Amino acid sequence: MNYSKSKLIIVISVIYLVFFFALSTGLINAILEGGNVPKGFTIVPSRSLQTISETIIITLILFVGVFGSFLLYRSGHSHTPKTQYGFLAGGFFVITMSLILGLMIINIKLNL
Repeated sequence: MNYSKSKLIIVISVIYLVFFFALSTGLINAILEGGNVPKGFTIVPSRSLQTISETIIITLILFVGVFGSFLLYRSGHSHTPKTQYGFLAGGFFVITMSLILGLMIINIKLNL
C-alpha cells in the first residue's frame, strides 16, 4: 500500500514538472506564434517566434539540469568517498552541459 502511494506521488510530480517546464519554456508562445515561423527552422533566430520543437528541446535541457541536481543530491547520501566524488563530478558535468546547451540556444535566438 505504501509503495503504490509513493509511486503515485512520483508520477504526479513528474507530470507537474513536465507541465511547469513546458509552460516556462514558451509552450503558449509556440502554439500561438508557431504558424508564423518559416518552414525548415528547428530554432528560429528571433526573440518573438518559437517552434514547438524548440520548446521540446528547451524542456529536455531543463530536465537534464534537474538530473544533474539530482546527482548532486545523491552525492550527499552516498556512503563511500569514491561514490560521492563520482556523483559530484557527474552532477557538475551534467549541469555544465545543460548550461552550455541552453546558452547556445540563447546565442542562436539573439543573433538576428
